[in-house]
Amino acid sequence: MFRQIPNFRPIRYLTKFSFAQYTVSISLFCSFCASAVTLESAKNSVSIDPGTLAITWNKQLINQVDGPAQSVVIKPQSSKDKVSWTIPSTDVHVQAQLTDKLTLKFKLDHSVSIKKAQPVNMTWFSLPKHQVKTLILPFSEGMRVPIHNRQWAEFLTHNYSPSNTTQDLKMPFWSIETPSGYFSFQLVTATNNTLTFQDGNARIGMQASHQFTPLNRTKVFTVIISHGESILSGAKTYRQWRIDQHMTDPLTEKEKRNPNIAKLIGASMVYVFGRDGISAKDVTDWWGLKAWFLQNFSSTAAKSDVAELKRIVKGQQWFNHYNKQLLVNNINAALERKFPAQAPTFENDGIQSQYQAAQQRKSWLSQHAGKYLIDPSFWGQALSKQGVENLQKAGLKKLWIGYDNWMPAFYQPQVVKQAEQAGYLVGVYDSYNTAIPRGLNDTWLTAQLPKVMRVSCAIEQANGKSKQGFRGNGYYLNPGCQQSYVKKRIEHVIQYGHFNSYFLDVDGTGMANEDYRNGTSEDTMLASFNRRLMWTAEHEHVVLGSEDGNSLTTSGLAFAHGLETVGFGWQDKDMKSNRKSPYYLGRWFPDNKPDFFFKSAKVKQPYKTLLFAPQYRVPLYQAVFHDEVINSHHWHSDSLKFSNVKKERDLTSMLYNTPAMVHLTRDEMSSPESPRLQQLRHYQAGYLPVHSVLWDKQLVDFQWLDKQGNVQLTRFSDGSIIVANFSSKVQHAKGLNIAPMSIVAKLSNGKTITWQPM
Repeated sequence: MFRQIPNFRPIRYLTKFSFAQYTVSISLFCSFCASAVTLESAKNSVSIDPGTLAITWNKQLINQVDGPAQSVVIKPQSSKDKVSWTIPSTDVHVQAQLTDKLTLKFKLDHSVSIKKAQPVNMTWFSLPKHQVKTLILPFSEGMRVPIHNRQWAEFLTHNYSPSNTTQDLKMPFWSIETPSGYFSFQLVTATNNTLTFQDGNARIGMQASHQFTPLNRTKVFTVIISHGESILSGAKTYRQWRIDQHMTDPLTEKEKRNPNIAKLIGASMVYVFGRDGISAKDVTDWWGLKAWFLQNFSSTAAKSDVAELKRIVKGQQWFNHYNKQLLVNNINAALERKFPAQAPTFENDGIQSQYQAAQQRKSWLSQHAGKYLIDPSFWGQALSKQGVENLQKAGLKKLWIGYDNWMPAFYQPQVVKQAEQAGYLVGVYDSYNTAIPRGLNDTWLTAQLPKVMRVSCAIEQANGKSKQGFRGNGYYLNPGCQQSYVKKRIEHVIQYGHFNSYFLDVDGTGMANEDYRNGTSEDTMLASFNRRLMWTAEHEHVVLGSEDGNSLTTSGLAFAHGLETVGFGWQDKDMKSNRKSPYYLGRWFPDNKPDFFFKSAKVKQPYKTLLFAPQYRVPLYQAVFHDEVINSHHWHSDSLKFSNVKKERDLTSMLYNTPAMVHLTRDEMSSPESPRLQQLRHYQAGYLPVHSVLWDKQLVDFQWLDKQGNVQLTRFSDGSIIVANFSSKVQHAKGLNIAPMSIVAKLSNGKTITWQPM
């Protein structure tokens, strides 16, 4: 059962290897007469037991796979810093080499046959049961997880088990805190991995495994283990590795290629909502407009809507908010029916038709009902001429403004130009990852892709089924498929919308899948995402953003939305469906101002503590990417969304030097004194002067200045520091007096900035 090697005495071990649908025990053999080997470097001594993958670093146990021991064939040690062995029953060849770091390499023998639905599952890491104090995980910006904490054990088990290491883990490493310092595990091979967590009697258990599949079988699985003294050690090691691999692209270099990057420095993030040609703010004569509508469109509108509008009579009732929105919605819908845009085809993406239809609707309405409305140049549900003027009057110098879809820009392209002339970046949300059939949801413009793409580009899973798209609609698409169509549509959207920025949803999330339709591995899919991102930034010369900005998919990205507040509680009934709950996030209605984005809500436990308490936050992503990708919140959770953690979120953003995000609509921009514009002005007062100094600097240190973690410090590569006081009392630290719930930034240019949340 094993290869005969002269003069070797076999020692037998047993282990378990898991497959996709079943688990088998395999009998292996170890030779070279000892169960453990020792590797030596100038500073370290590492003992490895090939039979259990127990790794002891200078007498500190940092890994030991659960279950019976393996049997392996160890090759003679030719040097004190390297050892190799083989697992004969599966023909996995392993090499361990120690420099200042320990590198493990696992290679599957070319002779092994793998069925596509039954990958070889190799568990190689298990969290030691003793002496580990804390897990440092790059889920979101960074989580500090005490090992002996029941809430965390339950949360990770129910919300993050299993997880992959391309999308779920935002950077492919984690660290463990021990009495001997921090040990970090970096997955050089970040694809085809699974993390699992267990709630072990209020103690967290964690395992990591790698899957060899038919599509990645020739790729060597590589892990680098390193030791450091700081909670940021793993992030710093990963940053240096990216530099060594020539993977970094600092904002300074991006600015040289596109000077508009400078507009991003110190800019808060804004999404404007609404998709139709007119809003309630555009109407000057409600009774006249109602009579005109009933005369021209009552036969094609919904009978219930017509009846409701006829019910209100001048002199007897008045137009309330509901009646006004009902009339405006019906006029917009009638115009869409009267001037429909062409459905996208493979030969014609329909973008020009959408632009022409928008202009036809606007022109016709102005001609036939203009006397009931304000000047057409001021119309719009999202960004209007007056809205831009009010942003300027509010003193907002720098903003990234994102449309949630491109139609408002097609109605009023001159407003986009006006905003850009005011110094703002103006972009649009776009996506090419889900395709849905015509008629399912025709207002979901990004998913309106031709049938040939929906069918031929759909990702085929190992079970032979196409992967269902977002929220179960349509199919997810392979990003390497039909790129010429995608590029042409992006070109047309930018051409007719006049955008100087762009937001490509999903592409930056590291959402890697295997596609058996055309033999695409996870690595190949990540490369396709990166090519699409880089092409959009460079060829279209736009300031590019995407969701998350995961470390594996950052090509071309100047900014990202997602890591400072990630989505959570998707299955929680109070948050999702209980409208009476204070935690209810809101309806996805009305279209021009969805409750989901604008309704204030509270965060319930355990999310309130685990995701937002500063004691559990660590700036891992900023330690790697602060001078490369500017990150903010996921757009589901802007800075004003959660009332009971707003101050903590605001202070954390300022401490990490990341921008706020505030959603706006036409009515929220109706006055420079509107509450949301005032919030933006207040964020700007703290963020702009600090980020203007630190945008091209590295975050190099993170400290607690008290035992409770209420006073925290970040340090940057130019010597600047930011200190945040999360407590209700004045704190004294680093020669500074920090007021309750505030930050003090002491900058290298000699300026000191103080700031408190509104």
